[in-house]
Amino acid sequence: MAKTSRDAHRHIKELSEFFSDVGVATEKLVDEFIRDYKDKKHLKQSFKRMIDQGLVVKRDEKFVVSEKGKLFFRKHFPNSRKVKKAWDGKWYFVMFDVPVKFDRKRRILRSLLREYMFYPLQKSVWVSPQQLADDFWKRIVKNDLDKYCKILSTNILEGDEELKEYFKHFVDF
Repeated sequence: MAKTSRDAHRHIKELSEFFSDVGVATEKLVDEFIRDYKDKKHLKQSFKRMIDQGLVVKRDEKFVVSEKGKLFFRKHFPNSRKVKKAWDGKWYFVMFDVPVKFDRKRRILRSLLREYMFYPLQKSVWVSPQQLADDFWKRIVKNDLDKYCKILSTNILEGDEELKEYFKHFVDF
């Protein structure tokens, strides 16, 4: 990877962490963040690219990470700092049985599950402590996977200590 692409990756990561920390940012707050950064010019260019690509949008004089941006950051920077969400006490499961002849669809489904921060308990049983994202099921239907999936939520999961350890950076248990 060339130095410039490594730097761009670092800038995008810095901006994703900034937005995960603040959520919504005014122009003034973004300007202060950029001003305090060592490589101001390139960070500003990266921020402009994020806007151009629709990862960050401007609403009511404030910058907000779009749904597309949230998915992008989750996929490319899964271990970045995140604001912990309060846990509602439920575990959410996606169970599926995709026929072998639709192996490509199974790969798409597993990719979606990783993207939405599910953990594989078994090959076809994945779990998350967070409610399903609004657009998760829409994407399942769009990829014609809904007929192979079942959703389950439960308040009790015996032996969930390992899962709580896995999700501790994302959820406040």
